[in-house]
Amino acid sequence: MDYQALWTEISTDPLGRGYSAMTDPEIAIDLNMVYRTRTRNTLSSAEIYENIVVSEFQSKTDAQKVYIRDILGLGSDVRVGPDSKARQVMLAIFGAESNTIANLAAILQEDISRATELGFGYVSGQDVETARARYGG
Repeated sequence: MDYQALWTEISTDPLGRGYSAMTDPEIAIDLNMVYRTRTRNTLSSAEIYENIVVSEFQSKTDAQKVYIRDILGLGSDVRVGPDSKARQVMLAIFGAESNTIANLAAILQEDISRATELGFGYVSGQDVETARARYGG
């Protein structure tokens, strides 16, 4: 645990969560609560496969199907960020208005906790207490 970064979050309260009025366990509960979202940069081939609309895939040319199969063969961490080749290829083949692209866009959004967003993983009341003791003065 990065206690200094945890203390910075607690002391500056950048999202206005009201940490100063909370106990250590309450702060931990708040930090672990899932209320944030982030856009994923990778998807697994299985996730991509499950979100391709079969009828849309079947309507593609053989050459287009080869590109799609190439993407599906990339494994568990297919880069899908705005600058990725896989994203550009899928958009070019299916089109931005397709149901396949809508399905993939929907799974790019991931619900997370503030603790996850900050890279802490799970935060315990003891972690908060330790951060306060070390850096809170």
